[in-house]
Amino acid sequence: MPGIVLTTDLSDQSKRAFAPVRQLAQRLGLDVTLVAVLEDLPFEPTGGGLMATYPDRQQVKRDWQTAIDKLAGEFGRDLCKQAVVLDAADVAKAIVDYAASTKADYVAMATHGRSGLRRLLLGSVAELVLRHAHVPVVLYPPPAAS
Repeated sequence: MPGIVLTTDLSDQSKRAFAPVRQLAQRLGLDVTLVAVLEDLPFEPTGGGLMATYPDRQQVKRDWQTAIDKLAGEFGRDLCKQAVVLDAADVAKAIVDYAASTKADYVAMATHGRSGLRRLLLGSVAELVLRHAHVPVVLYPPPAAS
């Protein structure tokens, strides 16, 4: 379904994009699909002689689906017709691939505004989506520090 793919990491920061994306969708007559990517990190249940409990991936995905459904309700189900949780090792690639496979018109996302060492260590999903997407990407940066 063409429209706007609005990404969320389920954080309050990602909700900064909700109001402007809602206005954009209304203005352009587009539906919104809210997308969260559950990152599939390699997990070593034992290490250094310690035993860790392996998280139940299906339960985590169900929890994320419940959370994203709630966010879709906050956004407004009149425009947000779908809320999807994707499983992927590469978050940015999953977003780009989802937008391409659904023939989205736009990708929209709030950025965390990391810089320096934090950005080097954590990377920038927004930057990678911007580089690889084949549709316009609308970014909502954090407010400027005063």
